Amino acid sequence: MYATRFKRTGDGIARRSLLTIGLLVLSSLSSAAQSPIPTGGPLPDRRGFNNSVNNPALTSQVEVIVRHVAGKVYVIAGAGGNIAVQAGDDGLLLVDDNFTVFYDQIMKRIREISDKPVRFVLNTHSHADHVQNNANLAKQGATVVAHPNTRLAMAQQANSPAPANPNAPAPVPAAGWPVVTSAEPMTFHFNGEDVLFIPLKPSHTNGDIAVYFTRSDVFAFGDVYTTDYPAMNVSQGGTVENFIDNYNLALKMTTPNTVFLPGHAQLSSRADLIAARDAVSTIHDRFVDMVKKGMTLDQIRAARPSREFDARFATESFAPNDMQNSTRWYEQMYNEARTHLPAR
Repeated sequence: MYATRFKRTGDGIARRSLLTIGLLVLSSLSSAAQSPIPTGGPLPDRRGFNNSVNNPALTSQVEVIVRHVAGKVYVIAGAGGNIAVQAGDDGLLLVDDNFTVFYDQIMKRIREISDKPVRFVLNTHSHADHVQNNANLAKQGATVVAHPNTRLAMAQQANSPAPANPNAPAPVPAAGWPVVTSAEPMTFHFNGEDVLFIPLKPSHTNGDIAVYFTRSDVFAFGDVYTTDYPAMNVSQGGTVENFIDNYNLALKMTTPNTVFLPGHAQLSSRADLIAARDAVSTIHDRFVDMVKKGMTLDQIRAARPSREFDARFATESFAPNDMQNSTRWYEQMYNEARTHLPAR
């Protein structure tokens, strides 16, 4: 009788011990899953990365990370454009959504932020590294919003002949085209703050917009600001004056503590944006003067009017690539400066 009672008691102890261990394991896993998202730190900056679905060796090198920016805003980064994520009780609002090849990684990071649905996606412009997951997120119920020229560009890309390069980013399917477009400012009253949709003057494209999370005090700039010499689309009306006007608009409507989230590269301060604006303005004045004197592009390159700014703003100084560098920027600046010549 005593032995039987002891055996039952031992079984109970064993069961309670196993239950305790199980709870500890679950608690540990839960704590790991709910560990705070880091604030600050470097963001991956792989300018010129294409959606190389045919090159898994390349894409497998990319790790998508998440960082807290400020207030209710986070950034997800890996390769391609930075993604802003605003999270709260109303759901999630994203600014841009990157390449489809990173969709699973992106969704994993989003779920570290919140289990709420993605309600809105705001596209800063039409380039694939910022919009290619539109259709995936629209299938989840997200409303895609952009400038009218961004929707037009997506339609044109979808109807163009297939590119010769098999690794070129695929166009966004019609299911991912913006269903709300506006060339005028709008306000989203979402997650307890005003989220401002801000159409910009043509600069990087003719469909550029920025997004300002007013209470979080985070300004998502798209590729109009990328911490380096900007990529300017002269054929779509991009001018240096427009870049400067866009920078000044952002400075006017924000605060001394605003965090500027560029389309690529690192989180920036007001001082960073002012430094980029002033460098671009100074170099532009030099280009215009040289072009008016009849100097060729090669002569201007040799004179290097950006010399004292290159260490900070030439892309190849911090993000080696084949897509965006000061040589390409010189060509854009030269073509733009020629528009300042008197009409003949």
